[in-house]
Amino acid sequence: MPGIHRRTLANGLKLLVAPVPGASRVAVAAHYRVGFRVEPPGMEGFAHLFEHLMFVGSQSLPDGGFFDHVRDTAGVASGRTHQDYTEFYQVVPRSALDQALFSEADRMRAPSFTQEALTEQLAGVAAEIREMIVERPYGGMPWPHMAGLLYTSFANAHDGYGDPEQLKKATLEDCEEFFARYYTPGNAVVTVAGDVDPGDVADRVERYFGDIPGREAAPQPDLSEPGFFMDQTASFTEPGIPATAITIGQWLPDPAADLPGYLAHVVLARMMARQITPDGTSAVSTSCGFFGPLDAHAPDALLLTVLVPPATPAVQMVGAVRTQWGMWSKDDISGEVAAAVNELVSEHHRDHDDIEARCRALGRLETLFGRAELLDELPERLGEVTPAQVGKAAARLHGAACAVMTIEPGRRRTRPKPGHTERPEREAGQAVRIPEPAGGPRTVPGREDQPRPVLGEHVEATFGNGLRAVAIRAGGAPVVELRLRLPAGPVGWRRPDHLELLAHVLGRRARVGLHARGAGGELTVRTDGQWLDVAGYAATDGLDACLGVLSEVLTPAAAAEPLSQGRALLRGRMPARIADDALRAYLLGPAPSEAAGLADVHRTVIVPEGGSFVAVGDADPAWMLSRLEDALEWWQGQAQPVPATAAGGGILLVPREDLSNVLVTFSAPEPPDGPDDVARYLATGLLGRYHRNRSIRDAPGTTGLGASGYEAFLGRDVLIDFPRAYIQVMRPKEQVPDVFTEVLDRLPELTAKPPEPVELDRAREYCVMEMLWGLDSPAKIADLVRIGVSFGQGAGLLTRLYDRLGQITADEVVEAAVSTYGRMPLPSMVVGDIEADWLADEIERRSGERSGPRAIACVTSEGQVSATIQ
Repeated sequence: MPGIHRRTLANGLKLLVAPVPGASRVAVAAHYRVGFRVEPPGMEGFAHLFEHLMFVGSQSLPDGGFFDHVRDTAGVASGRTHQDYTEFYQVVPRSALDQALFSEADRMRAPSFTQEALTEQLAGVAAEIREMIVERPYGGMPWPHMAGLLYTSFANAHDGYGDPEQLKKATLEDCEEFFARYYTPGNAVVTVAGDVDPGDVADRVERYFGDIPGREAAPQPDLSEPGFFMDQTASFTEPGIPATAITIGQWLPDPAADLPGYLAHVVLARMMARQITPDGTSAVSTSCGFFGPLDAHAPDALLLTVLVPPATPAVQMVGAVRTQWGMWSKDDISGEVAAAVNELVSEHHRDHDDIEARCRALGRLETLFGRAELLDELPERLGEVTPAQVGKAAARLHGAACAVMTIEPGRRRTRPKPGHTERPEREAGQAVRIPEPAGGPRTVPGREDQPRPVLGEHVEATFGNGLRAVAIRAGGAPVVELRLRLPAGPVGWRRPDHLELLAHVLGRRARVGLHARGAGGELTVRTDGQWLDVAGYAATDGLDACLGVLSEVLTPAAAAEPLSQGRALLRGRMPARIADDALRAYLLGPAPSEAAGLADVHRTVIVPEGGSFVAVGDADPAWMLSRLEDALEWWQGQAQPVPATAAGGGILLVPREDLSNVLVTFSAPEPPDGPDDVARYLATGLLGRYHRNRSIRDAPGTTGLGASGYEAFLGRDVLIDFPRAYIQVMRPKEQVPDVFTEVLDRLPELTAKPPEPVELDRAREYCVMEMLWGLDSPAKIADLVRIGVSFGQGAGLLTRLYDRLGQITADEVVEAAVSTYGRMPLPSMVVGDIEADWLADEIERRSGERSGPRAIACVTSEGQVSATIQ
């Protein structure tokens, strides 16, 4: 990547600009040197609460106005609170750079805190704590509960989420004081990454941030720790978990003082993670740091977590880990170190070839260590780590005390009780207030012209075995993204459990193969019920090795797993997946004969005909295609013919007692001779894909779907062998009958109404901007092209959409909307805790003569009818 450009404003704000040539979007991050370690006793969790408040409003962007430009341009905006910093970041089209900078500057200058907003965010934080800590299996392991075992000082040991009840004591004075003490220009780093000119960005930042008054930030807390010389242990219980989880924590060296020693521990942790079980999964989950490597000042910890059978003593696990440390401190570990380094380097390159990840990492490293350049130096520094350094790190850990946290199955849930520390009373006149902003509200800048997106050099070919391949030059890292997509075919569509088991077994084979070669990279095998997807990446110089593993995955091999094991793998599917699995199986009808074993499923699903392969990397596209063809020329096989599907109509109900809400899906095949694909894409955006669309405007007098106030999501994909348009609605049981009458009866009106010029322009702009996410990184380019190829398009889909969207007329949009969403002839899918008799009676009662009763068939997740209600 090109170099990093720095500038410091007169008020102390530090600016980093990282040019990323060719990027269609720009990332903006603001890092503040304030994390949850600065919280005083009695205010645990306040830094995280304050991060939420920073999104609520500011002088020029009140009442959630911060997100207006983000939503209108299909952008991303979020924030995170860690030990020693809080980050806010946005990714928006280049045309919205001024709006992103303006919004960050406005809340740095003049945030707006109200009691209503504070109460609302307190509820939001409480919900997040409940979801992440209380309701999540093994919640709180290892963070935040492990910190109390590793450290003794309040700054390091306290719970950064805090207790929701204690947080309710927070006041508006607390908010103003916290902002005034820590959210100063001199305590912040603003980073901009994109295809930008550093001098131009510096001028813009000066324009928006330059007049924010500088002021001194509060000092950072003392993080020194005395250390501990005996193992610290804590054990908790939780009902419903299948295994005991044990986390071991040990201190890491200070990266600011001993970076080589720190990186040796990073390599050591990866070596431990590479210890895999016979089923191909990692025996140990590892992490350097609670939130990842180089994410905090010292002290931070190396954490190892393992799942073991219930009643396994934690001391046994600790002994096994120490034994491993001891062996590695004495043995020749050159091979293990080289394999771990290869993985870490290729992973680092791949992760930070994404514009958002690069921007955030640069800002974080500058904030913590004053050296953003470390991001680009790390691959070389990791490559310099020697086996002797790793052995020394293992010896250090072998002899050091550790913290051990255990969560085991039990009758009730136990966790550490909140400390309920008391905050000292603030004396009169001690409160620190936000400086009064000068000049009043400011005008939000407009957007500039968006440069036309350009896809890099690319080539396409169809191999002799029928596999369609696309290769694209993109990115700046020595990594190649790989995407193989295969239609599941009648065998997979009829039996989603068999397909899931096949993906599981092949994924295990891929992990074992890559592990054995140690060349770096990753391959995963997953299915969404429609496709079998092999996705991952390889170091450019390890591409042939990765393709060798892929060949092993594609080669039929005996498997010990009986097909019945696939049923267990389907547990936990999302409702939309359940609905689509059942609909595919129902439309195809029962299989002519049951597969004899997993090898039979493999032979019918894993065939090149009808499949596609996408490769994206900083390499010659013709060379990438030649490597693919050479590796896969042996692969042969024809796709099974797709039988005629059953007639549509009626309602299919998949009862699920474990779902609190009910999902309703309406579907329609897209007519092959209707409007072109771009017009349908724009019609979908207009009707239901962005925040101003018709389908969620439910106020009286509008044409939105659902007077009951629910939201409908509209989309397009491929179902079996035809493009499909669909509408999804998730609502409580009592509103489900209204979904049928309101949605189906209002579709003709909704689709046939011509869009107003402003409405059409907004939808057009949103669709143009939405596509740009696919150019943020080689990984996203590969994903975007894979989607396009699934629809029968080529690599040039992005630029064709961009050019054609500006030409679509209102009449074409109406034609596309009517032909795509005007009627939903396929069976309607209902998934949830709802009775067929009640649903039939309620639909008949509420629909009256307008629509008449609809037949309801109860089906299994494989589409088999178990009962029918007329």
